[in-house]
Amino acid sequence: MDYKAFVNEEKTLLIAPAGYGKTHTIVECLKHTSGKQLILTHTHAGVAAIKEKIKKENISSHEYAIETISSFAQKYVHAFYVGVDIPEQDAKDKDNPDKDYHSFIVRKAITIFKCSIVKQVISSSYQGLFVDEYQDCTKQQHAMIMSLANILSTHILGDPLQGIFDFNGETVNFESDLSNFKKFPELEIPYRWYKNENNKGLGDLIKEFRESLKRREPIPINSNIGSSFYVIDISNSDFDDPKSNYRKKLTSLVQDNKNKQNSESLLIIVPEYDEFENGQRIRRGNIEERSKILTKIDFSKSLTLLEAIDDRSFYSSAKTIDEIIESLRRARKPIKKLKECISKFFYKNSPLRLKRNNVGLNDWISSSSKHNNGDFYIINKNGINKALSDGLIALFNSLISTPSKQNMYKLLLYLQNNLNLKKLPRSDLLLSIMKALHNSIHEDTTVYEAMKSYKNHMRRIGRKVNGMCIGTTLLTKGLEFDTVAILDAHKFDCPKHLYVALTRCCKKLIIFSEQSTLSPYSD
Repeated sequence: MDYKAFVNEEKTLLIAPAGYGKTHTIVECLKHTSGKQLILTHTHAGVAAIKEKIKKENISSHEYAIETISSFAQKYVHAFYVGVDIPEQDAKDKDNPDKDYHSFIVRKAITIFKCSIVKQVISSSYQGLFVDEYQDCTKQQHAMIMSLANILSTHILGDPLQGIFDFNGETVNFESDLSNFKKFPELEIPYRWYKNENNKGLGDLIKEFRESLKRREPIPINSNIGSSFYVIDISNSDFDDPKSNYRKKLTSLVQDNKNKQNSESLLIIVPEYDEFENGQRIRRGNIEERSKILTKIDFSKSLTLLEAIDDRSFYSSAKTIDEIIESLRRARKPIKKLKECISKFFYKNSPLRLKRNNVGLNDWISSSSKHNNGDFYIINKNGINKALSDGLIALFNSLISTPSKQNMYKLLLYLQNNLNLKKLPRSDLLLSIMKALHNSIHEDTTVYEAMKSYKNHMRRIGRKVNGMCIGTTLLTKGLEFDTVAILDAHKFDCPKHLYVALTRCCKKLIIFSEQSTLSPYSD
């Protein structure tokens, strides 16, 4: 790859399969540029991953800026758009672009980037543009990038076989939409598996899988290349049976990785697909299903449940807290109202598998009334828990008599740290709420506004993902893990999603499947 030639042209395009050195190419290109370079990608995890690799090369942070496409557009629209019709940040309406926040932002950015004053701001801030994961750009995002390409020299990297973000509109076509970009030779060596003696055999096997997927051919997964790739046969009902080989192998995998002293990373990928039951379409692999999987295989709380940064529950939970603080004095059953809110974050009952009690909400707050007003009550403990229940009563009394963000924050902190309640698998929801509450107190704003600011901040700085995680292809695209286990691989119905799943590993790939041949072609 001639990095200097790639950046010296005004408009260039590079096809880079997963694990073939795309991010490395961006880093090397930075060494041949002058002035600050803007790097745009799609996900906050992608931002963090690129930052980490650039830092390893000791390239000064003054020489580059990395953001998601969404956050970059958002920054300029909020700074230069003079209208008052910007939708709320959690607004989603794919059928009406004017009411969908992210669609609205990108559309307005296209116009704003054509304004002479904005062009001057951008050209004085940056000397060049790199766009990563271009296959995930919608036609609308493509139009926005082309507006920037009229201001900055633009270098595009991507891979059509990884284009899985096709739910936000029609995606870009590399042949027709990028015909005016100079195309450089496609990267051909799977460096992720070749470097550091990670596993050349696994890299070659995944390369074969790629060619089969491009030709839409069935993929036999009965190859044997030693300890780096193996398939575990399962049946449909195996996962619900604690004694099945499926459950035993998966639970053992989590526990073994937890006990490894070299702290190797692990990713469990759950496929997302549509299934029909009684004439109704059901979406499988969603956040609720992944949470249930966690409760059956991760007894030591070793796995991180990955979820979308803009899941609506972050914003709805923040709004709920704002509404409770505003209305709590008027509530007929304030304790019940508060319990319903905090039950989004903590288990109601102590999980049976735990050997300790008093870690569920119901251990401390009743689910019935003994008072005339019908409200719940705090359970008055005796013995060693007496001081804890007294503290909880005092916090509830303070919040009910003086509803405030400060008192809500103190209550959640007490439940988490003093009572040590068992958090629900969606730990990021509680973490984000605590951050938003804390920031809203110091910034004197609503929890909802603070949540929006916090999520925008996360888009800009990125979120580093490592350790042991469970997620989907959409949440882990662009990331690398030592070991990857793909659950129910036979249920993938899209070759692009399967390819992304297969290429997240560095050292070991484990496939759980009912079939010895995979055919992820729904049509």
